[in-house]
Amino acid sequence: MIKTVALGFLTLLISAAVFAQEKTKKSQKPVMEQEPLDTRKGLKPPTGPSFYIAAVEGSKGMFSVLLADDGNTVAGTFTLQQLDVFEAVLEAAKAFALTDEKVGSGAPITTRLMDQHEWSLFVDVSKIGNQSRFYVSLVTPQGMLTTQAGEITRGSKKEPSALLLSILSKVQEAKAVIKPLQ
Repeated sequence: MIKTVALGFLTLLISAAVFAQEKTKKSQKPVMEQEPLDTRKGLKPPTGPSFYIAAVEGSKGMFSVLLADDGNTVAGTFTLQQLDVFEAVLEAAKAFALTDEKVGSGAPITTRLMDQHEWSLFVDVSKIGNQSRFYVSLVTPQGMLTTQAGEITRGSKKEPSALLLSILSKVQEAKAVIKPLQ
């Protein structure tokens, strides 16, 4: 008898809970769907090639570097000495791009600039006519990525704004931040 009463009481509690839950669901207003990020207020997710560098917190002279292009990324950790080499390679690529040395007339001529002992970052400069195009490659244990890093026009009075020049300035800034701390 006690079991029957307890079972009846339990059934009553469960049905009341289910009824209350259904009533709550019906009384809730539908949640409005948000617009995708790229359509709100003209905001667009970043696209194209990009470069990131920052000192690794708590380490002495270690840097986190990321190169991205079209959804592909490669990242790695590098020492201050490796950054010195990266800076030298980027500077050499910039200087070489501004010269008339090894310029193709019918087809572009591509020259690779890299350090013979440090292969983690290298730059290909492709020249034709008065145009120099940059391709930056980053090699890490995670993989390798090559991205177009802009172009410059030799002899132009316009200030060049290639990604390669941005990468160079970011490397120099990162080094400048860490050097005073050593």
